[in-house]
Amino acid sequence: MAPPESLPGAIGQQADGKARRLRLGSRFLLAAGLLVCTTVATGVFTVMALSRLTVTIDDTLRASDETTSTIARLAGGLEREDDALLLALDTRGTRVPLEAQRAEVDEALHALRSVATSEAETALADSLSRSIAAYRRAGDGIASAGDDPLALYRERANPLLRKAVIETGRLRALHFEAMGRVAAVAGEEARRATRIVFAIALAAFGISALIALHLARIVIRPLRALSHGADEIRRGNFGERLPVQPGDELGDLAETFNRMAEELASFRATNLGEVLRAKRTLEATLGALPDAVLLVDSQKRVVARNPAAQALLGEAGRLDELPIPDSAKREVERAIDEVQGSTPPVDLGSAIPLASSGEAQRFLPRMLHVPELFEGAGGAILVLSDVTELARVDEMRAELVAVASHELRTPLTTLRMTLLMLEEGAAALSDRQRELVSTSVLGAAQLASTIDEYLDLTRIEAGQLRLDREPIEPAALVRDAIARAATLAADSGVRLETAIPDRLPLVVGDGARLRLVLDNVLSNALKYTPWGGRVAIEAAEEDGAIRIGIADTGPGIPAEYSERVFEKFFRVEHHLPNRERGGRGAGIGLYLCREIVGLHGGTIRCDEAPGGSGTRFTVRIPIQFSP
Repeated sequence: MAPPESLPGAIGQQADGKARRLRLGSRFLLAAGLLVCTTVATGVFTVMALSRLTVTIDDTLRASDETTSTIARLAGGLEREDDALLLALDTRGTRVPLEAQRAEVDEALHALRSVATSEAETALADSLSRSIAAYRRAGDGIASAGDDPLALYRERANPLLRKAVIETGRLRALHFEAMGRVAAVAGEEARRATRIVFAIALAAFGISALIALHLARIVIRPLRALSHGADEIRRGNFGERLPVQPGDELGDLAETFNRMAEELASFRATNLGEVLRAKRTLEATLGALPDAVLLVDSQKRVVARNPAAQALLGEAGRLDELPIPDSAKREVERAIDEVQGSTPPVDLGSAIPLASSGEAQRFLPRMLHVPELFEGAGGAILVLSDVTELARVDEMRAELVAVASHELRTPLTTLRMTLLMLEEGAAALSDRQRELVSTSVLGAAQLASTIDEYLDLTRIEAGQLRLDREPIEPAALVRDAIARAATLAADSGVRLETAIPDRLPLVVGDGARLRLVLDNVLSNALKYTPWGGRVAIEAAEEDGAIRIGIADTGPGIPAEYSERVFEKFFRVEHHLPNRERGGRGAGIGLYLCREIVGLHGGTIRCDEAPGGSGTRFTVRIPIQFSP
C-alpha cells in the first residue's frame, strides 16, 4: 500500500485540479495547435526567404550570363572585323565581309548597352563605342590611301584596335566586380534569413519545451500514480484505491480503476475456492497416471511432474539435466516449437532404457506440444510409458521371425526347384495342370520374397545388414525394374510412362538391394493405381545425386501419413476405413526401402503427385558415397 500522501500528491493537488478544468483532449488540441502554428510560421518565413534569395540569385546569374556572353561576342567580333580589314587591305577586294563583321560588332555593342547594370558600365560602353568608331575611321582612311596599306595599318589602326580590346577587358573586369558585390549582398541576405529562421526555431523549441513540461506536470505524474496502483493490484492488494479528480479523462480513468479493483476483489473472494479445487483435481489426475509425465516450458525448465516421473527421473530442474538420451531431449525441443502435437511413436525401437526400482526397464517417449503455456510461449509434455514387457515380446517376435524365416528357406528352395523342373516338363501336362504349376511357381517366388524381406528386417534390427558394394549404372537399374513390372502393369490396365536418360553417372551400392527398393515402390504404385491409370517413372542427376521418381494416379496418401508409411508394419488402409485394401502385404516393404536407401547414404520420401492426384515416391542416391 502506498503512503497516504504519495497518490494524492501525484494526482490530487489543488493547483492541478484547477489546471484540469478543460478535458485532456482539449488541452492536447491546444498544445498541438501551438506547435503547428510555430512550425507553419517557421516554414512560411523560410520559404519566403529562400524564394526571395532564389529570385535574386537567378536574376543576377541571368544578367551576368547575358553581359559575359555579350562582352565575349563583342571581343570576338572585333577580332574578326580586324581580320576582315586586313584581308581587304591586302587584296584590295570587296568590302562585303568587312561590312558584315562591322554589323555584328554594332549589334553586340547595342546589346551591351542594353544589359549594362551600372553607370560605370554604361560610360565604359560609350568610351568603347567611340574607340571602335575611331578604329573604323582609321581603317577606312588606310583603304583610300595608295601607299603601303599594311604599314599604315600598323601605324594608325592597330593601336586603336588594341585600345578597344583593352576597354573590352576593363568592361569585363568591371562587370565581375559588380557581380561580386551582388553576391556579397546576397550572402548577407542569406545570413540574415538564417538568423531569423534560427530565432523562430529556437522560439518554437522553447514553446514545445514549455508545453512538454506542462503536459508532464498534469499527465505524467498522475499516470505514474496509476501505474503504482496497478502494480499493487498485481501483487494481490485489491484494496488499493486512487483518489478521483472529476472533470477530465484522468479522473474517469481513476474511477474506472477503482471499479476494476472492487470487481477483482469480489472475483477473488468468490472464485478462489473453485481455482483451488481445480488445481487439486489436476494434481490428483496427474498423480493417478501410471506413466511418467513432465511439463517443460520454452526455457527448457521442468515446471511440473507427477510422482511417477519424480520416482523415475529424480529432481532434475532442466531438460538437459534429465537422465534421458540426447535424441529424446532433441525431440522435446522440437515439440516445444511445433504448432501441433507430435505424433505418438508406435515403433518399440524408439524405446529408451532407464533404471526404475533398481531394474533396467524400457520406456517409450511421447512428446506433445502445449501452445501458450506461459505468457504466450509454448511448451511440451514428455510422457514416458513403460513398455518393458512389450519390448521383450517384440524381441521374442523378432527371434521367432528370424528362426522361422531361416528354417523355411531350405524347404522352400527345394519346393521352388521342384516346381521349376515340373514347369520345364509341362508339355506333357494339361492346360489346367500347367496353370496350377505356374501359379505355384509364382506363389513360391512371392513367399521366398516375403521370407527374404523378413530376414532383411531381422538383420536391420540387429544391425547386421551388409551391402555388397559395386559400381552400378542407375539408368540400366531403373530400366530393368520397369521391364520386370511391365507384365503386372499390362494385367492391371496401367500405362507406364518413362523419362530415363541413356546414361547416368555411376553410383556405388548393392545392386540387389537397390533392385528390391525399386521393385517394392513400383509394385506399390501399380497395386494402388486403378484400371486406366498411369505410373510415371523418371531418373535424373541432381545436386550430386541420382534422383528416381515414381508417381501414380491412385487415391494418394494423406499428408499426415507421408512419414508414417515408412514405419514398420504400418499400412494406410488400416487407418482409413473407406480406403480399399491394396492386396497382400505385411507393411514392412517401405520400411526396408528406407533402411536400405539410408545405408547407401540416400533418402526416400513420399509426397503428393504432380497435379494433386496420387502419390510420388522420390529416391535419392548420392553419386559419391563412402560408407
